Parts: sequence; C-alpha cells; structure tokens
Amino acid sequence: MPAGRRTTSKAGPDRPQPRRRGLTLIELVIGLAITAAVSAVLAILINATAVGTNTSQDGRRSLVKMQGIKAQIEDTILNSRCVLATGANYIVLWTGDQNGAPTPANGAVNLSELRLLEVDTTTNKLNLYSVSWPAGFSSSSIVNADTVYSASSSWYAACTAAKAGGYFVASTVANNATAMTASLDSSTVTSGKLVSLVITFSDAGSTSRQVVVGAGIQNPAVPW
Repeated sequence: MPAGRRTTSKAGPDRPQPRRRGLTLIELVIGLAITAAVSAVLAILINATAVGTNTSQDGRRSLVKMQGIKAQIEDTILNSRCVLATGANYIVLWTGDQNGAPTPANGAVNLSELRLLEVDTTTNKLNLYSVSWPAGFSSSSIVNADTVYSASSSWYAACTAAKAGGYFVASTVANNATAMTASLDSSTVTSGKLVSLVITFSDAGSTSRQVVVGAGIQNPAVPW
C-alpha cells in the first residue's frame, strides 16, 4: 500500500438513530403537582399581603375615628362652665348663659344649657343630648319652653325627663360603646375642673378596647 494513503473501511450497516424521548404520564403529573404547589404558595403570600394591608388600613381608619370622637368630647367639656352630675355611663354638663340667646342671662341652668353625654347600653351608642328647637320657633316660644331648673335639681333625672319633652334630642357620637366612667379632680362635682372619661368600646368580633378622654373646663362657674 503506497505510503501516506489511508484506507477506509466500507460502510457498515445503517446504525439506528437515537429516538427523542417524550414526557411520560408520571413526569407530567409530577410537573403539574409542582406547578399547583407553587401557585398555592403564591396565592397564600398574595392573600397574606392583602390582609396585612387591609388590617393596616383598618387600624389607621379606626385611629382617625377615635381621634375624632375624642376631639368632639373634649370640645364639649372645654366649652362647658360646670359639671352638674356624673354616674354610671353618663355625665351632665352646664354650658352657662349663652350670648345672643333668646333666654335672658340668669346664672341658672336652663334646658337649652344642659348637655348630657351618655352611653345607651341598650343600643350601645354614645349619645350627646342637647336642645334642638323646632324650625320657625319664635323667641317668645323658646323662652316659654326653656325650662329653668333649681340649682339643687337631680340633674340626671331632669335630663331623663327632658328627653320625653321632644326638645332634648340625641346626636350619636360613636357606636359600639358599652360603658363609660367619669372622674373629676374634686370630690364636689360642681367644683371639678378636670374631667377624665374612660369609654369602653366592643366591636363585633373583636376584643374590648378603652379610650381615655381628658379635658379641663376653661371658664368654670357654678349655677345659682
């Protein structure tokens, strides 16, 4: 054989080409199971994030609501002249003579000068009672209807009776209120200037929480 010449063998029989293997049914089932598990984990994470966001938003809304309630109560106390009575779930306040009111200044407690902050344990509402005269009521009609009370009156009883008269009406300050206690800086109620209220709220499906409201009467005076 001449030097440098390479020999080649004759082509042998055709070799079978390797077959491309597809997914078996078991592999497909396993893949679907993994996909489902990953999807479930992602769903849980997304839901947890959404719940956490909603809880945070609910917490902020509740805080803003409570601050509004406290501000309204504090304003009522600040603009009163005297605490007339306190008891289980209520406090009675006197606003003093009102400038420009049809009823002349007399230094006594008139119906229009009464304020009752009370928790209604039947409806679980925190209500603020004050006088609302009918539209078109004349000044003389107001003076006639504006009852004058003795300084020795039983003030809660007077407020309870006034509710039935139709002029002493409630505005709801808050819902889900179940109790309220009031304390003063003086053992003599009418001498108290600093008022502390502890109001208990109990929302459906949640534990009770207490809100503390503290305020001082700016211009104290005792009715005659």
